[in-house]
Amino acid sequence: MHFMLLTPRPTRIYISRLVSKLTLADMNILLFRCEAEEQEDGGGCYSIPGWESLKYAGLQGLMSVFADIRPSNDLGHPLCANLREGDWLIDFVSNRLIHRDGPLAQVGHWFGAVFDYLRHFPRYLIPCYFDAILVSAYTTALDATFKLMSSFVEKGSTFVHHLALGSVQMCGVGRFPALPPISAKVQGVPFRISPITGEKEQCCVSLAAGLPHFSAGIFRCWGRDTFIALRGLMLITGRHSEARNIILAFAGTLRHGLIPNLLGEGHSARYNCRDAVWWWLQCIQDFTNLVPEGHEILRCSVTRMYPTDDCDPCKPGEVEQPLCDVIQEALQRHLEGISFRERNAGPKIDMNMRDEGFNVVAKVDSATGFVTGGNRFNCGTWMDKMGESDRARNKGMPATPRDGAAVEIVGLSKSVVRWLVELQAKGLFPYDGVKVRRDGTEVFISYSEWNQQLQQSFETEFWVSEDPHDPNEKHPDLVHKKGIYKDSYGASSPWCDYQLRPNFTIAMVVAPELFTLGRAWKALGVAEKKLLGLLGMKTLDPDDMVYCGVYDNALDNDNYNLAKGFNYHQGPEWLWPVGYFLRAKIFFAKKLGEETYSKTVTLVKNVLSRHYTHLERSPWKGLPELTNEQGQHCPFSCETQAWSLATVLEVLYDL
Repeated sequence: MHFMLLTPRPTRIYISRLVSKLTLADMNILLFRCEAEEQEDGGGCYSIPGWESLKYAGLQGLMSVFADIRPSNDLGHPLCANLREGDWLIDFVSNRLIHRDGPLAQVGHWFGAVFDYLRHFPRYLIPCYFDAILVSAYTTALDATFKLMSSFVEKGSTFVHHLALGSVQMCGVGRFPALPPISAKVQGVPFRISPITGEKEQCCVSLAAGLPHFSAGIFRCWGRDTFIALRGLMLITGRHSEARNIILAFAGTLRHGLIPNLLGEGHSARYNCRDAVWWWLQCIQDFTNLVPEGHEILRCSVTRMYPTDDCDPCKPGEVEQPLCDVIQEALQRHLEGISFRERNAGPKIDMNMRDEGFNVVAKVDSATGFVTGGNRFNCGTWMDKMGESDRARNKGMPATPRDGAAVEIVGLSKSVVRWLVELQAKGLFPYDGVKVRRDGTEVFISYSEWNQQLQQSFETEFWVSEDPHDPNEKHPDLVHKKGIYKDSYGASSPWCDYQLRPNFTIAMVVAPELFTLGRAWKALGVAEKKLLGLLGMKTLDPDDMVYCGVYDNALDNDNYNLAKGFNYHQGPEWLWPVGYFLRAKIFFAKKLGEETYSKTVTLVKNVLSRHYTHLERSPWKGLPELTNEQGQHCPFSCETQAWSLATVLEVLYDL
């Protein structure tokens, strides 16, 4: 039996016309949507008796299974048996879409009409012809999808297409609005009639952190994940208005000068991370650089939920201000110093955290210009594993507090301040600094001065020299890797500053001006040798005494360093940092001449070939959150993660 394209040409033309009416948010429903997303709408993914449920309710769920069936003509597969035995799956594909509104319902009716012909075929032929119909619809949908994206994607390679589909996979509109409302003054915001209240409501696309674990409900949207992934999945792919809406929606939740980590639609937001606000600011910078007339976003109105720290949520439109003022407030608050206790502190919001961990501090160190904060009982960066084991006695202790000045936050803040200096010089940003009170006196701190201070302080404090007599080295007894950049500065446990981790490569990409070429290349060499894995980057130096590359969140034993997945960021190989490592290699290699650059491009292509292979084989058509050591599958990882796809796509964009 040959799985050929058997759909009549006029029928294919008709489906092409129908699919061309779909938005990328519609494509999310047609092609993807995992179990949790479908359940939110009262449905679910199709379950094949005696086998398993499909990964997606959309066409990709079936296409992934047929991709395994076709090469060996496996007619004995449970999916083929299910198709021969009855029309349940056929009806599922069409009815799922017919119950939708507009163009999606029309596509559902097209499937229904074609399937009506299919029902008259001999049952043993149903799997073949069903697959042929799916292939026709699926390839037509992919063609229409890429036409809705940027020229970089539309004209890109198969690899680019695979990664760009992550944008469709992760970006969707659920039954409940995931984002807080955007100002009514902003043009082009999509609306719908609420399926719950029957009233008009905004229906902006939101970005899931990862599937299947972070796809629906309050755990769908995270500030940090959203803005690490936004450049790759939304700006590079050409989804500019949707990216703008996400930026403005999060802007409305600014409180204490911070952007929330867990968004919770704004009402259940947690302001317990120090880095999300800087990733948000970096994305606004990326928006102004990548989008035509992108600087116009600075004048867009933001409707504030929390115009003051202690107020109840305001109604949409009650307090509004331009985005540039919200940006200014974020920097003002950091320079003044942020210190507060989380609302509802205690087991209601975190059943593991100790009391001290609910105290949030972030400020700018006047001596260095570094954004610093946190304490040893909380974890304010992406390495945020909180101990959960009573048995191992690590409950309430962060595995990686990274308090002090985390290197990527220093890099991000340098990038943002430099950008604001440039904007202000062009007349595009109305502020050139902030006034703060220091020792009872009002002092003006210009962004230009802050920018210069960061430039002067960075390598002095972060570079770990190979010279044992370096006068800048305050703790020579803690140095165990030379020729690297510290992971943090001023940690409460000073030895943590000196741990080799991949976070300095983020600073290299967003603020390369901080790095001396020779030192940068040396540090990247060490990272390549010690941290680069098959798909991701080891999160800790394998020579470190607490390194463990296998993450097992179900394990509960007496081992403090392992119980209940305490080593989440102490060795397992996370994918998203590999994008920054490769981009940093490309950037600095260009400065070292053609021969070095050529060798680096070869390295990059060799590394990315493994990601391409994974994408081709993955039934989720994605890249995972992390792997265990040596690229081994981790059953506790999200099977496809937004920032993993995004940062790898950014590497291809740089190339």
